[in-house]
Amino acid sequence: MHTTYGDTGAIQVEGVCEALDREYGSPRHGNKNNPLDELVYIILSNRTQPGIVRAVYRRLRRRFPSWNLIDALAAGDVGAILRPAGLGKLKAGQIVGIVLRLKQIFGRATLAPLRQMSDEAAESFLKGLPGVSAKVAKCVLMYSLGRSVLPVDVHVHRVAARLGLRTKKRPDTSQDLIEAAVPRPLRYGFHVNSVAHGRAVCQSGSPGCGRCCIRVYCALGRRNGA
Repeated sequence: MHTTYGDTGAIQVEGVCEALDREYGSPRHGNKNNPLDELVYIILSNRTQPGIVRAVYRRLRRRFPSWNLIDALAAGDVGAILRPAGLGKLKAGQIVGIVLRLKQIFGRATLAPLRQMSDEAAESFLKGLPGVSAKVAKCVLMYSLGRSVLPVDVHVHRVAARLGLRTKKRPDTSQDLIEAAVPRPLRYGFHVNSVAHGRAVCQSGSPGCGRCCIRVYCALGRRNGA
């Protein structure tokens, strides 16, 4: 049994992962198998509701069925499509910048060469692209390249902190702590199921401890008497 420790005592990570998987079944959340598709999708998902992300992504692909069709003059078109998702101008600039950088490096808009790279090299390459954070890079590695990494977003951070795992104040500064606490084979399930759990039950303002599938492991649940 892999056990890690927080302020509230031993947290049984395997038990948490098993309970979350029984409840949510490890959903993909609309994520993509192609790494460049996934990178664009994750950029769109920043601070945006999942339903809006899916709709905007479909419109973007109808306009640009190949990412190679995006050039330096396409930012206005991309921004107009992204506007309903919020931060349209910023995200459009990131997407266009990524496509142009990939064309410059590989001769076309692709992230296929990452399949031949180590986890560390692929993550470093992704973080060198416009607007790509460690969390975004790890999402691409996990969802589309099958790497045993653990992206830490707001939901994963919230669930981990309430369980009593060691965390810092923000998701980005807690990345290494949370990833190290979860065994490699369990990282995919922990991420996708924590995202589902954070959206449905373990919400920021009013967590539903009474209907939580992992309350027996949870520091907050114990404090709330659930």
